[in-house]
Amino acid sequence: MRGLIIPRLYKAIRDMKRIRIFLLIGLLAVPSACASAESKLPMPREAYATRPVYHYPISDPYAATVITLPPDMRVNYSDVPETNAKTMTVFEGRDIPEGFWYQDGLKYGQLIQSQPAPLVFIIPGTGADYRADIMRTVAEVLYTAGNSVVLLPSPSNPNFIINSSENAIPGSPKQDARDLYRVMRMISSDVSKHATVTENRLVGYSLGGWQAAFTAQFDSQQRALNFSKVLLINPPLSLYSSMKILDDDLNRALPHGMNDADAFIKTEITRLSRVSTSGEAFDFRNAGLLVDYYNRFHPSDDRLATMIGLSFRLSAADMIFTSDVMRRSGYIFPRDQNFTTSTSVNAYMAIALRSSFSDYLNDVFYEEAHAKDPSISKQDLIAQSNLLSLESYIVGNDKLRLITNRDDIVLAPGDLATLERLFQNHEVIFPIGGHLGNIATPAIAYQIKTFMPAAKP
Repeated sequence: MRGLIIPRLYKAIRDMKRIRIFLLIGLLAVPSACASAESKLPMPREAYATRPVYHYPISDPYAATVITLPPDMRVNYSDVPETNAKTMTVFEGRDIPEGFWYQDGLKYGQLIQSQPAPLVFIIPGTGADYRADIMRTVAEVLYTAGNSVVLLPSPSNPNFIINSSENAIPGSPKQDARDLYRVMRMISSDVSKHATVTENRLVGYSLGGWQAAFTAQFDSQQRALNFSKVLLINPPLSLYSSMKILDDDLNRALPHGMNDADAFIKTEITRLSRVSTSGEAFDFRNAGLLVDYYNRFHPSDDRLATMIGLSFRLSAADMIFTSDVMRRSGYIFPRDQNFTTSTSVNAYMAIALRSSFSDYLNDVFYEEAHAKDPSISKQDLIAQSNLLSLESYIVGNDKLRLITNRDDIVLAPGDLATLERLFQNHEVIFPIGGHLGNIATPAIAYQIKTFMPAAKP
């Protein structure tokens, strides 16, 4: 049984999502490393007058993964309207524990064009909801290209697990695809009541890119949405390999694992306070503060890797706890207790934070799969979670495109070469950018808009 960690660690790591921005450090202090990306795609000249030169100033993949580009380097679409927040009931009469009172329906967003337009569904990365910063960036690019856009939560997000997952066990490529497809069909039906949709398209980034591939393959069988274009941005090749990388990253600056996490967070907060000259609350958007922090402390790749690992571990903890309560499996939360508004979750979430992605695979996912099919092995599940299992669907499929980076930190050695073979002549690979670090650059926007322009009347 994994031991308890002090409850305040849960709050501290939750603060990490806010603190990430300053730990994700000093873009302006990182030496410039300009590079040009060689695209293997034919680019229609009518999409843009010229193709932007790829200029990305961060050569370190860990720093690239976690920092925010300054405004003068980011795409900026100030005229895009606010996302229209929507709520939908997927399963009528579903029994949802009282403690999840705030999860009243699936929450998603829309940006709908006033004229006939393609409808693009976006699937975000691990644990993200539709309001994620990267989600908004991708949505704005697609909207300004003339598309209507639906912003979904990740199947690993608690809101999706509670409201839209058939079995409350995210991570199965086929089950995630079925759950997503059900939601997309319902939303598509609703959108068609007040807007003209010319065709359906699909975009996913990070884990959402991986899920987009399996959802597109499912659509090729069901033919209800008939996706005309499917774009994968920085997907993992093997979900298992990427999970293991993130589990290992967490411990790089934590010699004793999660036992050291509380001290790690306190150290970084203390460091930030030393470079802040104001007695007021920290302004995490203060670029000068970020540069001062970086110049003074020069955080190592190990510390940045641990920050990335902790962020993903928090998402995993939310996912595992939510799944456990919904299924009454007793993995973390006692199956004979009711989860109510008065239930204190700190102790249980502390246990969940000790649970790695690998633990989830071994203790939850595999056990559930094995109960249904005793002949299945862990290696079978690992193979099923690899994009190679879709090789016959992916290779030569003109509907599919891949955008990724050569230094993506979630790719294991050899993964990039396999992705290049799968998407031969249908991929754009940038030389640097880490994992989604370059998502807001004009070069990425160009690739997205060129592949997914509004359909001609």
